Amino acid sequence: MRYIGNKTRLLPFILRTLNKGGIAVGSVHDAFAGTASVSRALKARGWRVHSSDLLVSSYVFQRAYVVADCADPLLGEMARELAALGPRESFISRHFSPAGGSESEGRMYFTPPNAGRIDAAREELESWRKAGKVGEDSYYLLLAAIIEGADRVANTAGVYASYMKRWQPNARRAFGVAPEVPIKGAQPARAHLMDAIEAATSIGEVDLLYIDPPYNSRQYVAYYHIPEILARGWTESAPAIRGKVGLLAGEEGRSQWSHGRRVQKLFSALLSATTATHALVSFNSEGHMPPEVLLSLLTRASADGNVSHFSQRYRRYRADSDREGRHYHRDIALEHLYLVRLR
Repeated sequence: MRYIGNKTRLLPFILRTLNKGGIAVGSVHDAFAGTASVSRALKARGWRVHSSDLLVSSYVFQRAYVVADCADPLLGEMARELAALGPRESFISRHFSPAGGSESEGRMYFTPPNAGRIDAAREELESWRKAGKVGEDSYYLLLAAIIEGADRVANTAGVYASYMKRWQPNARRAFGVAPEVPIKGAQPARAHLMDAIEAATSIGEVDLLYIDPPYNSRQYVAYYHIPEILARGWTESAPAIRGKVGLLAGEEGRSQWSHGRRVQKLFSALLSATTATHALVSFNSEGHMPPEVLLSLLTRASADGNVSHFSQRYRRYRADSDREGRHYHRDIALEHLYLVRLR
């Protein structure tokens, strides 16, 4: 899934850093899991993973790609059945497709046929769960596939804060459901739908705390409100939405870490709450906490006053292009990793 801050391209860098630091495979808390790419990579290396995030959509990815160890033999057949359903006019059609008329305010996130297929697949999957026709692992594998399938045909530049005014080629393709085969873990994994500090307290002792928080003002629940709506569902109660693009109303899913004045205090609180032996911190050069402040916080929290620093350049995520009136001065960002022994 297209996701700001996704670490998929940086996974070799992260794994190399752990090797350089002499960190043996053990237990880890991925405190800001996002799309669970780091958790998944660590699970594949034999780590016992505890992951956490505030967003329900992230929890779905954690359950599908980290907690699930095996797939139902009929998973592929169930996915094909969901993808083959006829369009059904429901929440996505009414609010995020021109099919909704005045109710959707002309939002061009999905073509009417794709919006109807997404509605049908999401509601059918929920009915299967209620009827006991699908197990929990398969439910989350299929739900993650629906979210990712919707993302592939979303008429956006990569985030959902706005939609394109003309149908893009990907938006005209047919919605599909293609679940991934889960990785068998050496040890059971657990997912937590909660704040990082609360999760650290709940999880208890681990060997490694991986920290990759939203250091700038982006609220992911706003940038990815449609994946969040798909994750939460609407059969029990319809989500309240607002504004031109149909953002989720309310404070649920909003992170305090996106407020620059609070980050230092929150960071210190997380380091105090965890019982991890080591911490590995991802820090992007575009974050709004000065690197020297982060280094100072880590030095004070370290057991020996030493903080190892590693960095790597990479091509930054771009949600739009120069052709659309925005001209980026920097395509290259610098990713920093700080490794520290806490106790």
